[in-house]
Amino acid sequence: MSAARSTPAASTPARATPARATPARAARIRLLRSTSLGVAGVGASISMAALGSWWTPVILLLATAGAILVIWKSDGALVAARAVVPVLIVVAALIAAGLLGLAGVLPSGWTWAALGAYALAWGEYLVSQTIARSRGVTSWR
Repeated sequence: MSAARSTPAASTPARATPARATPARAARIRLLRSTSLGVAGVGASISMAALGSWWTPVILLLATAGAILVIWKSDGALVAARAVVPVLIVVAALIAAGLLGLAGVLPSGWTWAALGAYALAWGEYLVSQTIARSRGVTSWR
C-alpha cells in the first residue's frame, strides 16, 4: 500500500537553483539597474524642467539618487536580474523619444515619453525591492 502512494516530495518538481552570486555579476546588475534609473531620472528631469517649474526636476533627481544609494548599499542586487537589460533598452528608447519630442524633431506629445521611462525604471526598481524583501535579502552592506 505504501508503494502505491506517492510522497509529496516525489511529486513536487525540483526547484531550479538560482545563479551563483559572484561579485562581478552583482556589480554588473547594480550598474545596469543604476544606469536605468539614472538615465530615466535625468531625462525626466530635463523634460519636467522644460514643461514646468524648477523644483519638480530637483525632487526627481533626489528620489533617483536615493534609489541608486539603496541599490549599491543593499544585498538584494541580484533579485529580478532578468528584467534589467530589457528595462534599460526600453528606458533608453523612451528617453530618446522624449528628448526628441522636446527638441521638436518628434511631435510635442512625445515629451511625456520621458516620464513614462521614469515610471518604468521606478517600477522595475520597486518590484525588485519588493521581491528582495519578501525573500529576506535586504540587509545593508
